[in-house]
This record gives sequence, structure tokens and C-alpha cells, in this order.
Amino acid sequence: MTHSKLSKTLSRVSKLCLSLVLVISAPSLTLNEAIAAEESSFRARLSPMPTTPQTKNTITGGGEAVVSLAGNTLTLTGEFAGMSSAATMAHIHNGPPAQPGPVVAALTATAGTGGKLSAEIELTDEQVAALKANALYVQIHSATNPAGELRGWLFAQP
Repeated sequence: MTHSKLSKTLSRVSKLCLSLVLVISAPSLTLNEAIAAEESSFRARLSPMPTTPQTKNTITGGGEAVVSLAGNTLTLTGEFAGMSSAATMAHIHNGPPAQPGPVVAALTATAGTGGKLSAEIELTDEQVAALKANALYVQIHSATNPAGELRGWLFAQP
């Protein structure tokens, strides 16, 4: 076999091997792309939200919560600071923007006027739909504002 024929044959074999690798890899690439597509991220800006006219002047502070959703598993991390009194509890609630709603799940929150939030929660399909429809929010309750001091709705991030 001449050098030219050998070179052409090796080139064909290389192309065939590359095609075979791509065909074998394609299903796993599609699966990885599908898994990545199911993961979503959301963010809430926590700000003072009076629950009654009387609390309007007594609430302070701010913060942020970041959520990742993989399937039905919600993972939340966040921080808050500057509250008028120590945090007593924190929750995710179900309610459309600017409307209060029932508790979906409790969050772990640092007991202080500032600190960290965290949670890993298994949501129902209905709760996932509510999250994607901007109908879940984070609320931090405090000693002087037990009905809630900081609130922020979870919105999808690009």
C-alpha cells in the first residue's frame, strides 16, 4: 500500500471512529441537557413589608434569598441584616405577589437581627407550579413583628 493510500485509509478510519463516538455519546449528551434544563434558579430580595399599618414604622432591614430547583427539590440559601429585633422564625409561604398566603415550609434562620437562611425542601408538583408562577415568597418573623418583618417573592433568574 502506498503512503497516499494509507493516509486516505487512516483518514476514513478516523472519521468513522469520530462518527461512532458522537453516535454513542449523543444519548448521554441529551440526558445531561435534559437534567440541566430541569434545574432552575430563583431569587428573592427581602425587604420590610408591614403586615398592619401599626408596624409600618417599626420594621427595618433587608436581605436576599437564592433558590435552586432540581426536579422537586428546592435548596435555599440567604442572608438578612438590620432587622428591628431578633428573627424568631422564617418560612416559605404560598401567595401571589403582594398577597399573604399559608406556610409551605419552615426555613432555618439565624436568631439575631441579621444572619443566614437555609433549607432543603421537597416540594409537591403544585408547589413547584406556584414557584414557577411567582407565587412563593420568603418571610422572616421577628420578636417585635411576629406577623413578619422581611418578605420577598421568589422570581426566576435568567
